[in-house]
Amino acid sequence: MLESMTGGAPYASLFIHGAGGNSAFWRRTFGFLDGPARAVAVNLPGHPAGQITCSSIGEYSEAVHAYIREQMPDRPVVCGHSMGSAIALTLAIGHPESVGGLILVGAGAKLGVTPSIVEGLRTEPMRTIEKVITPMSYFKVDLGLGREARAALSFSNLPVFLNDYLACDGFDVRSELSKIQAKTLVVCGEDDRMTPPKWSVYLAEHIASSRLELVEGAGHMLPLEKPEAFAAAVQGFLAGLSR
Repeated sequence: MLESMTGGAPYASLFIHGAGGNSAFWRRTFGFLDGPARAVAVNLPGHPAGQITCSSIGEYSEAVHAYIREQMPDRPVVCGHSMGSAIALTLAIGHPESVGGLILVGAGAKLGVTPSIVEGLRTEPMRTIEKVITPMSYFKVDLGLGREARAALSFSNLPVFLNDYLACDGFDVRSELSKIQAKTLVVCGEDDRMTPPKWSVYLAEHIASSRLELVEGAGHMLPLEKPEAFAAAVQGFLAGLSR
């Protein structure tokens, strides 16, 4: 797992991209964060290229845990988007000593995947990504956002998309949310069709120390669509932890 983007923030933090993504997903967010602590965005194994070594959310979580032990001993806040949020949740449940807080973006305690998407990724991955997944992921896409959206996907390793969506389909921690003690920010776009806002409401209701923020005019790719609003929520949450 490789560190590929760093910046400043009010509190040490680690950012994890979603299924089929890469660390470029957080570039717009990092442009609005500021502070004396280190913020790091990582590429999960096999993203955007390389060998696929993790086939479940649990295995990805262990890879992130190893990275934190080696590189971030100061218990960072872990921010995850979509599949990244599943990894963050699993990490907070299995290794609470390594997590200073959670930011869950476009998240769910269970991430079921429509069978037609899985089949499409098996047979026509590029078409499925461009014609099915991408339209479902955004509230509105302009030319500039479209270019950045493509850069944030691991097109150089198409098999990783199927791998990740299968990992998401097997994820379910609904019965374990009560174990999470870390302070948590749950953020979701009001027009998210991939992980509907009701999933974020469920998380906020079942994680003891949590609060929910919904962002207007944004879909599943909230940090790309509304980077300033998203970063403001993150900045405020991290600043609160640093006091």
